[in-house]
Amino acid sequence: MNTWFSCKINYLKQAENGTIFKKSEQYMLNALSFTEAEARLQGILEEYIPEYNLATCAKSNINDIVIDESKDFFFKLKVAYVSVDSDSGKEKKINENYLIQADSIKDAIEKTEVRMEGSIVEWEIANAAKTNVVDVFPYLDEAVVSEEVTEISEQLEGEAE
Repeated sequence: MNTWFSCKINYLKQAENGTIFKKSEQYMLNALSFTEAEARLQGILEEYIPEYNLATCAKSNINDIVIDESKDFFFKLKVAYVSVDSDSGKEKKINENYLIQADSIKDAIEKTEVRMEGSIVEWEIANAAKTNVVDVFPYLDEAVVSEEVTEISEQLEGEAE
């Protein structure tokens, strides 16, 4: 399940001085379909932004996302490498796009280099740019969450005895 959707919303926000202005925000989330992406976004945002208009919802060309919640910005990096077709022997250039949460382009590039460490192909960062993405909402792995809940429950039961 690596289909990432980019959703942009518009809403009215009140400034500290009382003026109301129009604000746009972009979010990224995993989903199986456009309908699910819209429903997930509504479920996530309803507590924070009760009234908004969904301006766009589109499949993204992002292959993977590296989240570091201690960082403030999201950067899109294009990593290019060459793959050789084993049947024909022809080289083919492949581009993959990553969304990296970091404080700066330099930090995002360093995180990408660490991520690509040990790769068996020659690669290069073809492009790096700051995005307007406000937040990313990946699916939580239900098996991992269930296991963590079980462990916490067992710890609490042990402490209660």
